[in-house]
Amino acid sequence: MMMDPYKNQPKENDVILYPEEMNISSIRLETILPALQMPTEKAFRISTLNQHGFMFTKFDPIALRFLESIEARKEQTVFEVGGAYGNVAQAALESGICAYYLNDREETHLKLFIQQLERNQKTHLFEALHLIAGCCPEEVKLKHESFDAILVNKVLHFCTPENIDAFVQWLYNGLKNGGKVYILTISPFRKGHESLLEDYEKRKCEGALFPGYCPNYSMTAPGQGHDPKACPLSLLFMELSTLKSLFQAHGFKIEEEFELSIINEDAPEWGIGKDMIGIIASRQAMQ
Repeated sequence: MMMDPYKNQPKENDVILYPEEMNISSIRLETILPALQMPTEKAFRISTLNQHGFMFTKFDPIALRFLESIEARKEQTVFEVGGAYGNVAQAALESGICAYYLNDREETHLKLFIQQLERNQKTHLFEALHLIAGCCPEEVKLKHESFDAILVNKVLHFCTPENIDAFVQWLYNGLKNGGKVYILTISPFRKGHESLLEDYEKRKCEGALFPGYCPNYSMTAPGQGHDPKACPLSLLFMELSTLKSLFQAHGFKIEEEFELSIINEDAPEWGIGKDMIGIIASRQAMQ
């Protein structure tokens, strides 16, 4: 009997302790797939299906740095947290990455990615692809020191003050020494969110560790302007200094930092601004 090349086979050196990988061959055989539809792109955004924002169709500078590192060294094992419909993953796979672990908490996003590759006759990319459904870090456990790089692109702001330290420690534990994280997240100074700034500045003056946490974001004026299918219930806004301090406290060295203006209909290119902040940071060995 011929072995299915896309049927995930257990290996002694598996880097995901749990859950089990999604089986790509089984996804391809699902009769429900033709009925699945990806939302329509609008202003370089595709809405998620689970109230977790958007996938941007034009790569930001942090995603580009991540892809450049893969292009320069293809013999890597990398993990992407919250990769939605897989556009960064596809670019990495087409570059020839050795092993790409694509995660999202919404299983349907990952199935739509497989459907898209199949429709575009890119099934050869399945060989290096691993699909992991679940919320990080609560539902996804990594073998320590397994990954060369982890991408967390427009995902960190879905954390809360109660779980963000556990998440950053999870990143540290999963990376090899010298491995890098690529982070992009929302700033409290994002355009259209001026109505939230007064509360932010007040909590900051009061000494709150994460003054940008908005537990009822979907009920705010900016939240009400979102597509309800994509609008998160809560968001954690951070200044660059807060983001850097958070990662440094967990043993990371900041390699690069970014302050970016977000793309939209009127500004089709990522530029310098205050809408979003990012870092590239490397895991340093504990002393």
